[in-house]
Amino acid sequence: MALPVSTMLRRGLVRHCPVCNEGHLFVHWVRMVPACPRCGLRFRRVPGHWLGSWFINICVVQTAVVLVLLIGVGLTYPDPPMVPITAATVLTALVAPFLFFPFSRTLWSAIDLAMRPLEFDDGVAPGFELEPDAERLRREQEGRGGP
Repeated sequence: MALPVSTMLRRGLVRHCPVCNEGHLFVHWVRMVPACPRCGLRFRRVPGHWLGSWFINICVVQTAVVLVLLIGVGLTYPDPPMVPITAATVLTALVAPFLFFPFSRTLWSAIDLAMRPLEFDDGVAPGFELEPDAERLRREQEGRGGP
């Protein structure tokens, strides 16, 4: 039975594997393991896979920058101090991508799984999401006389 998209997204938002909910996916803040240590999901499923996470990160950072700018001007209107507001905006633009990076990676992995469900060659151990595929493989092996 496939996982609900909401479950996968919720797991991705907290930096967990969208398939098995494993949480130890990063060696350092910006260095992700190539595969989930629990279920074996390879996170980079196709070449260019991480472009989606970059896009999510850019959108979040742009939103944060605009919010800092609007809040700064809104709270100090009609005479906003532009130097502090500009400094806060630039600081947000520099720090926010780094802070959100791991979240964008796991969130994108969840979105990708919602758009392209797991296939047997994705490396996930049977029993997590691939039980129908594992059953089909067992039937095929029995039919061929394989182990």
